[in-house]
Amino acid sequence: MILKAVSTLCLLILTIASQSQAQSSVIDKIGAVADTKAEWYFPQWLGEAQYAPVFKIRDTENKYGRYTQQTKLITIKDLIKFHGHFCGGLVESAASMKVAFDQLFPEGIVDRTDLRIVSNNSACGGDVAAYLTGARARFNSHVIDNSLTESEFYVQQVSSGKTIHVKLNPAVYPKEVKTQMKKIESGRFEPKDIDIFQELQWAYAKRMVSKPLKDSFIVQEVRDYKWPEPSCKDMGKRKDNDYKNVPEK
Repeated sequence: MILKAVSTLCLLILTIASQSQAQSSVIDKIGAVADTKAEWYFPQWLGEAQYAPVFKIRDTENKYGRYTQQTKLITIKDLIKFHGHFCGGLVESAASMKVAFDQLFPEGIVDRTDLRIVSNNSACGGDVAAYLTGARARFNSHVIDNSLTESEFYVQQVSSGKTIHVKLNPAVYPKEVKTQMKKIESGRFEPKDIDIFQELQWAYAKRMVSKPLKDSFIVQEVRDYKWPEPSCKDMGKRKDNDYKNVPEK
C-alpha cells in the first residue's frame, strides 16, 4: 500500500511538472510572462498552440516619457479583449502582422512608437492593425484602403522608411469558410449556420497556428513605397511619443 501510494504521488508530481513546463513555454521563449491561460472566450488549444503569435512590445513610459526599460507581451488573448471575440479573421490578421514584424524587427522587439500601417476596413484586420502598431486613423498613421484583403497590410517603420507588404496566400483560405460566410451575409440562413461557420473558422485558425506562420503568407519588402493619402481629415498629430529619446538626467 505504501509503495503504491508513493508511486501514485511520483506520477502526480511528474504530471504537474510536465503541465507546468508546457504552460511556461511562452515564458522560456520570450523571457516574460504571457497570458495564455484558457478562458471561456479563449480556447486552451489556442493558448498552447506552438505557433500562436506572441508580440514583444516596446512603448514609452508616460505621456511625455522616454522609452520604457522593459517590454510588454501581447497575445491573441489580449487582441480578443480589445476586438470583442475570437474568430478566424483575428488569428489570421495577428499571424500576418507577426510575419511582417519578423521582417521589420528581426531582434524580436516591436517598437510601437515607430510604426504606421495601411489596412482595409474590416473589423478584425483593422483592429489588429491599430492595436499592434499603435497607429491611429485620427493621427493619419493608420490609413484605410479597401482594395486590400482582410489580413493584408503595408507596415512601415517610420524612422527608416522600411515597408513590408504581407498578405495571406490565397491557397490557404478554406473555400468552405467563404461559402458559409456568403450564405450568412445573404440573409438566407438558419440558426445552425452560425454555429457551422464558427466551427469552420476555429478549425481554420487551429490549422494556421499549428505550423510556421510564414508558410501561410506572402511577404516582401517594398522599396520606395508611396504612402497613400490619409483616410481622415487632419485632426492633429500625435505628440506623446516625441520625447522617447530624451537622455536621462
